[in-house]
Amino acid sequence: MKTLFTFLLLVFITRVHAQDKLNLFHIVDSETKLPISSVSVSIIRARLAINTENDGVFSIPGNLSAMRDTIIFAAQNYRVYKFPIRELEGRDSIQLVRIAFLAPPKQSVSKLDTLLNDFDSNDVEHYAGVSERATSFEWLQLAQRFDAPKIGGVLKNVSIYRLLFSYTGTEYTKFRVRIYGLDSLTRGPGRDLCSKVIEAKSNGRRRIKIDLTDLNIIIPDPEFFVAVEWVRDFHNMGYVRLNNADGLTTNQVINYRPAIGISPVKTNNLNIWGMNFRRAWLPYSYFSPDFTDLAIKAEVSK
Repeated sequence: MKTLFTFLLLVFITRVHAQDKLNLFHIVDSETKLPISSVSVSIIRARLAINTENDGVFSIPGNLSAMRDTIIFAAQNYRVYKFPIRELEGRDSIQLVRIAFLAPPKQSVSKLDTLLNDFDSNDVEHYAGVSERATSFEWLQLAQRFDAPKIGGVLKNVSIYRLLFSYTGTEYTKFRVRIYGLDSLTRGPGRDLCSKVIEAKSNGRRRIKIDLTDLNIIIPDPEFFVAVEWVRDFHNMGYVRLNNADGLTTNQVINYRPAIGISPVKTNNLNIWGMNFRRAWLPYSYFSPDFTDLAIKAEVSK
């Protein structure tokens, strides 16, 4: 079992007093009891977030009953599970409940397509997902808002532009794409519009195009969102150096690929939303007012 939870262990060892006990947990489907892969596990006060691998296993050292923090388990197509870490004491598994997904009716795909959020990719110079001034990047997802050209249109594909760190042009990255409807109260991302897990991988492409034609993703609202969900695992991990407060020294911190481009085209509204460790969606204003959109294009059939 090779997972990023090795890093979680090291961090916790420096923060808790009781280090003699290792608590091991399996995250499984409540009905099938099969492991759930790539569950997002976030610990709020400790400001940690990681993903399980295929075995759905994670571990925490120390006396759980003495810990004063909150842990959140979230996976696509399952209910979010949130409770105090101390309630894990005496347990060996976490059972997540699957959410029923009502598939939209089939739509005929028109030959007339609309490309949304177009820009010149050669002008993309800024990226989200590396660091934010002197702090590490602490968002689980970033979402780009789109105005739907037509309610009932079908999302055909999305193109996501990312930063390549490697001079050789080959740098592995893995992430998930989420498609959301509109939350009428917050005006941010709402319910999932696709039940299938959409995972994108790339070794050397700056532009990653994901074909969604076969998924029949219907846009039911006047607005919709395309989000990048970071996979925080061992294989997708990298490092960046941050400047310390003295301005002379730096500190190496972990980050996760990819770094998502910021569109060079400024619009009248801030169209970027971010999900924090509490899994709350908030407007992502780090690059505003100079930039308002992610470097993500979407093609919708009308």
